Amino acid sequence: MHINHSINDFFVESDDYVSMTLIAINLIQNGNLDVARQYLDRAFEINPAYPNIYYGFALLAEAEYNFREAFEMSVVALFKNPKKDLLYQQSLKMAMKAASEIIDEEIGGDLVNAYASTLEEECGQKIVIEADACLKSGAKIEFIENHDRTCHLVTYNPEYPAVHHRIMHELTHLHFAAQARQAGKKKRFHGSVEPDAMKLSKKGDDDAVLRPYSSATLEGLIEQIFNTPIDLYIEDYLFQNYPALMPYQFLSLIGLVQEGIYATTDEQILAIAPPAILSKSKTFNLVMAFHLLKRYGVDLIEEHQPTASERELGETFYREYEECRTRHMPGDEYELLQSWAQQLHLQNSFSLAEEPGFPHFTDAHQGKDINMAVTRFMVEALHYYKSLTNVEINNIAIQIGMMCGEGITPDAEGYTVPFIAGKTFTGYQVMAYCYVSWAKAFPDELLQLHLPFDKEYSFAQEMAGIDWS
Repeated sequence: MHINHSINDFFVESDDYVSMTLIAINLIQNGNLDVARQYLDRAFEINPAYPNIYYGFALLAEAEYNFREAFEMSVVALFKNPKKDLLYQQSLKMAMKAASEIIDEEIGGDLVNAYASTLEEECGQKIVIEADACLKSGAKIEFIENHDRTCHLVTYNPEYPAVHHRIMHELTHLHFAAQARQAGKKKRFHGSVEPDAMKLSKKGDDDAVLRPYSSATLEGLIEQIFNTPIDLYIEDYLFQNYPALMPYQFLSLIGLVQEGIYATTDEQILAIAPPAILSKSKTFNLVMAFHLLKRYGVDLIEEHQPTASERELGETFYREYEECRTRHMPGDEYELLQSWAQQLHLQNSFSLAEEPGFPHFTDAHQGKDINMAVTRFMVEALHYYKSLTNVEINNIAIQIGMMCGEGITPDAEGYTVPFIAGKTFTGYQVMAYCYVSWAKAFPDELLQLHLPFDKEYSFAQEMAGIDWS
């Protein structure tokens, strides 16, 4: 059929939107962009639900070097086409190509810097963002209260694609933490390996293989328990509030989901990691895959090779999130965390506690150079913990930390710690045992206790002849 440089009368009167779309694509390929747009506009008037039309608009935008529109139209084509057919593959390829064209180091940097400045004002604390080419993940944040520094530190690997999204994600962790703290709902999460959870431990000496894919280990799974719910809220916050970030988020989320697929389907990992851990990890990964599907139309569900029960549970988790999202308040993510952990029988693998504060104890210590009572109790604790396993010390640290978070009176008596049977403690004793257990179990988070007993602990280790540093 010969095509004139204007819409012929036949197609003006026709309702054959399929043929109109095909002709438009042919015209685009031959450089007749203005006429192609007329055909696509006419096809759209007839049937705006036809996914090929949006792919045609994406091709047209790309030909005009309008990559933002090409990206947006490609994503619409993905949404309009639930079949993973040739059109789906072409639309996905176009969306990724257009997103890559949009990404810009300067623009991404401006987004990050503006957000960081806003958070600095909100938190009243400085934020430093540094590149680290050795970082194994895209980005990570270290909060002031968890480390011995005067600023929040975000490090990122500049080699990661769309890394500005990863940085924005970490900054939003700080934003949400500040909101939860202001609302009095900030909680601290600690992994705890109970006897039942020990059955999920990795077998064999294969750390070198599993380390890059931590979700294949119990420690990685525990991280997923904490991160998955809040990550969903974070991604939706960025999706809704930073439209300029969407191309970055699109590519970054695809990369993250693909990492999850590899971590639970690679044959080398399957041969090493315990099936129970992989199955639970895959369920969390599926939750993020459903999020990618719901927000950008990219379907990577089957690539996870899920069982029917894994897919059903992942979908259930995401549906629960969608229900909670509409009424989200700061700190609500902890409810999802506990619900999902219970459904996966992982509730004994962690503890959640209110942020501890020790006003009575800290005040009592002020003005003293060294507290010998605390030192003596620390020596006692060091000898007691010496005979325990790391798991037992970890669990005591969590339990006694929760007690102290509710407030301890130094001179009071009669305190008991369930994991330390047959013993009663004074307030000073409890705090000494708490400090020593955290120094062993969570040394990187010791500053969160806000206990000014560095000198006492150092002296106690010298007296006991035990050095855990």
